[in-house]
Amino acid sequence: MWLIVVLHLLLLFSMTQANLSTTTTQSSSSSATIPPPKVLQINQTNFNSTLQANDVVFINFYADWCHFSGLLSPIFETAAQRLAEELPRSAKVVLGRVDCVQELQLAKHYAIIKFPTLRLFYRGHELRQEYRGKRSVEALVEYVKKQFQFAIKRFNDMEQLEMIDVKRRSMIGFFDNRTKPEFAVFEQLAERYKHECDFYQRVGPPLVNVSYTQQMPTLVYRPDTARTHATDEVFKGDMAIKEKVEAWLIQKCLPLVREVDFSNVEELIEQRLPLLVLFHLPNDMNSVKDFKAIVEMQLSDCRQLNYVTVNGLRFQHSVRHMGKTYRDLPIIAIDSLKLMYPYPKFKDMYIPGHLRQFVESFNNQTLKHESLSSNSTELPANSTFKHLGPSKHRYSLIAHDEL
Repeated sequence: MWLIVVLHLLLLFSMTQANLSTTTTQSSSSSATIPPPKVLQINQTNFNSTLQANDVVFINFYADWCHFSGLLSPIFETAAQRLAEELPRSAKVVLGRVDCVQELQLAKHYAIIKFPTLRLFYRGHELRQEYRGKRSVEALVEYVKKQFQFAIKRFNDMEQLEMIDVKRRSMIGFFDNRTKPEFAVFEQLAERYKHECDFYQRVGPPLVNVSYTQQMPTLVYRPDTARTHATDEVFKGDMAIKEKVEAWLIQKCLPLVREVDFSNVEELIEQRLPLLVLFHLPNDMNSVKDFKAIVEMQLSDCRQLNYVTVNGLRFQHSVRHMGKTYRDLPIIAIDSLKLMYPYPKFKDMYIPGHLRQFVESFNNQTLKHESLSSNSTELPANSTFKHLGPSKHRYSLIAHDEL
């Protein structure tokens, strides 16, 4: 009997050891399949070196306490893993993250006012526009891959150039060869500002009957002729001096008056500047051209406001909020992000200095006091644009109530 008991105990011991061994093996195997993190933790110490060592650095500025940061974290990690698998080894790409609670100086330097904030750095330079698109693995991967698309379109003759989109601003470089420093400057700036302007390039002998190609290299700005009275303009400075070319390029590619829709309005509202808005019908480009010309002529030195044009049908809510309809378009108004102040009559814009006087009345509070006075028959409507800024359903906002 005792022999049976002993054998039974030995059998139980063997089974326990086998199960323990299997569990250990499975645990070890499971641990081995967990990939190391692909997202780099960035801090004050390694920030600059990371930018210098890579062509593309895509950074998630986050806070651990932020719900939306927590949701993004595994998506961002998976996107980093996908990019590591799909991009060639020669691609110098890093997805990184900055803990803004721990790295206060970095958060302050980059004016982080909401979490998460996604910013991309290309060859050491921050892109002017942050990423505000969909927070999915596919969208993030596509956004990073897009940075490797060549920024410059090449052409051979003026007939090809006449096919460019008249609704977009373009920089056109003419070169007789690729060895001069001007050529390198053009390519560097094209990479940096490819989201603000389209860039075109021709390398070859002068074109017949094209005066500005008779002396090369030459840089020509072609405006969005569908939306402006402006025409081609040639850069008069030294194209080999990058700082001078860049200053001129910024002036042309980042216009004073911008076209706004629901895809880019969030960025504008986040700046917390009042808006001078032209509401127009979709096919009414003449009012857009005239508005841009008058603003550039009268208000180029007045940077306390953002100047924008919008499709009045898409922004009908704002139009109706002022007691107007689409039949009243075009309409000009100031939206202070608190109240809206309609411009008396659109045609008054053509009176020299009249639009500037309206803006100055707003800046010195005269417009507000007149609108809120007891003698005023109509009180100004509440702002509609303030609701189009960063949403509390998408970000954790810092000092959001200040809007």
